[in-house]
Amino acid sequence: MSVPTEYDFAVLEIGDGEASEVFVVSCGKQDFTVNFAAQTQDRFVRDCAKPGEIPFRKTKASGKMLDITASGLVDDDAVRNEADLIGTVQNVRLRYYREDGTDLGELLATISCPMRINTLSIGTPREGDSTAEMSLASHGEWTFVTAP
Repeated sequence: MSVPTEYDFAVLEIGDGEASEVFVVSCGKQDFTVNFAAQTQDRFVRDCAKPGEIPFRKTKASGKMLDITASGLVDDDAVRNEADLIGTVQNVRLRYYREDGTDLGELLATISCPMRINTLSIGTPREGDSTAEMSLASHGEWTFVTAP
C-alpha cells in the first residue's frame, strides 16, 4: 500500500539580510497557502489552411511566480518587526514538517526564495482571537528541496 507523505505543519522564517544571515520564525503564523504559478499570455493562432475559422487559444509562458499567504494569531514582537518589512525583499524559508513526537518534528521539505513582503493585516475582534495575515511574493528564483 502506498499513502501520501503529508505535511502536518509549517514554519515561516524571515532572514535579517546580514552577511551571516539569521532567520527568525514568524511567530503565530500557523496556516499557509502557497501558490506556484506561471504568468501566461493568450495568443490566438489561425490555421493557415482555414483562415476564416475562429482560432483556438494558445498560451505562452512569460514567467514563473510563487506567492505565500501566512496567517494565524498575532504575536506582538513578530507583527512589529514584520510591519517594518512591508515593501522590502527578504530571504524567506517555509519549512514543512511531520509531527513525530519530538519538540521540532521531522523536517520534510523547505521552500527558499527572496520574497517581497507585500501586506500585513491585523484583525482584532472584540470577541475572539486577534489574527495576523501576511502576503509575500517571489522576487527571483526559488528552490523547493525535500529533506534527505
